[in-house]
Amino acid sequence: MLRTSGIAARAVLFVALAAALAGAACRQRPAAPPPPRRVVLLSIDTLVPAHLGCYGYDRATSPRLDAVARTGVVFERATSPAPWTLPAHASMLTGLYPSSHGLRDHDVTLAANVATLADVLAAHGFATAAVVNSHNLSPLFGLQRGFQQYEYVKEEVGRREPTRAITDRAVEWLGQHRDDRFFLFVHTYDVHSDYRSLPEYERRFVRPYAGPADGTTAQLLRARTGKLTLDAADIEHVQDLYDAGIRQYDDELGRLLDALGDDPGTMLIITSDHGEEFGEHGGFLHGRTQFEEVVRIPLIVRGGGAPAGLRVATTASLIDVMPTILAAVGVPAPGALDGVDLAPLWRGDADAIGERTLFHEADHNNAAPDVTRAVRHDREKLHVDRLTGSAMLFDLAADPGERRDVAAAEPARVGTLRAALEAFAKTHTATGGGPVTLTPEQLERLKSLGYVR
Repeated sequence: MLRTSGIAARAVLFVALAAALAGAACRQRPAAPPPPRRVVLLSIDTLVPAHLGCYGYDRATSPRLDAVARTGVVFERATSPAPWTLPAHASMLTGLYPSSHGLRDHDVTLAANVATLADVLAAHGFATAAVVNSHNLSPLFGLQRGFQQYEYVKEEVGRREPTRAITDRAVEWLGQHRDDRFFLFVHTYDVHSDYRSLPEYERRFVRPYAGPADGTTAQLLRARTGKLTLDAADIEHVQDLYDAGIRQYDDELGRLLDALGDDPGTMLIITSDHGEEFGEHGGFLHGRTQFEEVVRIPLIVRGGGAPAGLRVATTASLIDVMPTILAAVGVPAPGALDGVDLAPLWRGDADAIGERTLFHEADHNNAAPDVTRAVRHDREKLHVDRLTGSAMLFDLAADPGERRDVAAAEPARVGTLRAALEAFAKTHTATGGGPVTLTPEQLERLKSLGYVR
């Protein structure tokens, strides 16, 4: 009896210990939060991360955006697959490279067999709406598909005030759909050239200057084509004007953030379509090269399981936005996407993604589009001119500004990356949907914005 009682006592002790350990494990691994019911995707056109406080800038251009960054995940090495608005946004909204979705120029619409993020979410019961601020995102090209409400607010060349209509429409729609599952896409052109802001913002950011630079698209186009030379003082003034515009929009952003509140059931993604050149490689504006100043973008995720205050160094891409959102809300992706769900990176499982090979394409050069392409893997980035066959190789860890071409010293690496780019070109061959014919008015608008060749 004593022996039996001892066995029984040890069994009871074992069960109690197992229960205690299980309870501790449960306390250490809190239950995953429920999927977000609301998703807001904000694209701030032409926003350079290096000019934001949350990416290390020393000027107070972005206090409201920085506050979002502190409560979410900041991707330090996010990139765009294309250096201008239309193909980049098409990638953001489809999870595909330009050579997969086909929108590489203004001549075609989105093919009918390409699903958009709004298509998929609407089919799963989400209310969907978009307010956009660029002709490149007007319904002409097909990116409105899946949105139950889609409004294009015309961008204004030379405007100084923030485009308050964008925020007004977004806030109004949020108020009407507060209790719904929804997806809201908001796009603003306010940071894009012309770099003009209200006097109160320019007084805060523009240093004394007496030269010819005015920050207008027309002048920067002349500088880009060699018809005007801007020196270091001129470029500093242009950047001051750009910074003033960021701060003006940041205050406007506050209105949208206040309307959203801090509801844990809302997933907010803030990003951009591309960056901007300020003479780093002799150019201005964007669209023609694949250098970091043009393809590096901000990417901030708040909610949807993203923890506060985390910074991720693994390279991400705009093609990852759609699969990340779909995974967060528990909706399956529509077939194979080029992008991946980024959530493993903020869950500490970087091996689930690893260092991918990522691509940049669909430039907007005068002579011929889609000439400059680039491929990156880990710290290396190869640029290839498809007309001349010339290549440049850069070590982004040692040379983030892409100043020292090491192609001649690393022929094996050039060959490997070039082969990856050639394989990509063979397997990504979409041509888009039906043809687009631009009216004279539309052509003139795109010309004034620097997009028509």
